[in-house]
Amino acid sequence: MLLNLVRLRYRDVPVFLSISSVLSQYVYLGSANIAGAAGSASGGLGVSHIDRPTISYSPLSGEDFSRQLLTPIPSASIFSLAQSGWPAGQLMMMSFERINHLRNSAFVPVLRQEQIKQLEKFELAVKLIVQLGKHNAFDSYYGEGKDANNRYFAFDTDPNPETQELITQFKKILKLDQDISVFRITERQVNLKPNEITIKLRSLLTLMGFLAHGVEVPAAHLQEKFVEGKSKLNNDFFVPLHVQSSAEEPDNAFVAIEYQDHWFFIEHSDHNSKQAFGLLTYLYMLQAPQSPSGVPLITIPAG
Repeated sequence: MLLNLVRLRYRDVPVFLSISSVLSQYVYLGSANIAGAAGSASGGLGVSHIDRPTISYSPLSGEDFSRQLLTPIPSASIFSLAQSGWPAGQLMMMSFERINHLRNSAFVPVLRQEQIKQLEKFELAVKLIVQLGKHNAFDSYYGEGKDANNRYFAFDTDPNPETQELITQFKKILKLDQDISVFRITERQVNLKPNEITIKLRSLLTLMGFLAHGVEVPAAHLQEKFVEGKSKLNNDFFVPLHVQSSAEEPDNAFVAIEYQDHWFFIEHSDHNSKQAFGLLTYLYMLQAPQSPSGVPLITIPAG
């Protein structure tokens, strides 16, 4: 996963592998010996067991690649992670592609100035959602009956003055009608009705492109134009992942890979990056295609 993040930063093609077969070969060996001299004898028995697993990988491609990496992350996965206690701000900054007219960071290392300004507004909208959640000022739910496939975003209709100020600010930044309290969530970007709000989630590949902003490129590679420079963003809330680089293998790495004669790694002490990397891994596993029969497994005893 880390190698693919670095590849995306270098504009190389990421490669994903899936297990196509697992072959477990077991070997049992026995031995016996006896030795003796005049008036005495000794002997011994020995048994040893060897497990020789062989795992075959195949590149993820075709329909599996499209379903796992190119389709938007299901909102149910995001809500499940949020309910399990994952930080809401990090979840939204990583997984949300758009809230109404506000777009999150694009799938490019270098952002234009207008993109950075819009990203700052997007960040403010996310922080307001987090604050509203702490005030229990909104709810998100599915409709009932024929409306069961629609999800709604509803504000508290009788908030205190402090909470009302947050709601007003949130509606203003998203250009929502101040007189409406319930909005239907949709993925449409144009022709929205007054009572609708756009929330569009990223695909895994787009999410990885976003996190690739956090890969630190060695100065030598920038000078040799192996890779483009990147935009300098104001804080870690924009990109919650920091991948460091070094010419030498790191001693205290949570995860590390070697690429283009340098090491890229996440430090054990960088808990924010470890959390973001873990979230990416969980989402990848949640998006994995499920085979009816599971991974093929063959066990062969051998003498």
